Amino acid sequence: MEYKACESAPVGGALLREFPRIGIVLLAAGQSRRMGTNKQLLLWRGKTVLDAVCHALQTGWIQSANGSSLVNYPFVAVTNDNRNIDEIVKNYGFSVVHNENPELGQGASIALGIQYLLSTYGRNYFDGIICSVSDQPLLCPKVIETLIQYFQQRHDADNRIIVVPKYGFTQHAGNPVMFGNHWFDALQTIEGDQGGRTIICGEGQDFIKHVYIASDWGDDVDTPEDYNDLLNRESEGV
Repeated sequence: MEYKACESAPVGGALLREFPRIGIVLLAAGQSRRMGTNKQLLLWRGKTVLDAVCHALQTGWIQSANGSSLVNYPFVAVTNDNRNIDEIVKNYGFSVVHNENPELGQGASIALGIQYLLSTYGRNYFDGIICSVSDQPLLCPKVIETLIQYFQQRHDADNRIIVVPKYGFTQHAGNPVMFGNHWFDALQTIEGDQGGRTIICGEGQDFIKHVYIASDWGDDVDTPEDYNDLLNRESEGV
């Protein structure tokens, strides 16, 4: 079964079941080699790309939880010890873990984030964890709400579920990705820069469920050309 979300569809609102216990791991330790400067700190709509991502993650989570007023959100950002990045993510309720070896790739950052959440809240606390990258300036709360709502309706039936969004006209797969708690051990042993794709393209491929997002909200920014295209879209009111 697949799930489709459109821009005009009411994704949030009253949920059919109790809000599942969802954590968020934000990967923000990348070295931005192709950009030539820290892409998370590029300006976007009066703030930064990282602000846009953090706002989407936090707001989507809160709206899915029906306005939960938790003081401490189960969010962690894995950074490379950049003070500016640390300050931004903390403003959105993220705890911070430093990846001292960012050259090892996304796998190491995912492992650090998962380990932090499980050690802080307990191995059996979470039903699922969202893994997000930090270079998607168009990401919006509805994407997070859609992932959580789909997961909420199905995770009890199979804790191996992996929810992956597909974006826009081309319906290309992207981030963030929700992993059911069956995958927590595997997420702590990923090596290299493939990150969660190691599971998605491997032993987890039979458990993937897609949610369809009408807009290209999953586009990321990796190169100066990507950023210029993004600024052009902003000037056109996209």
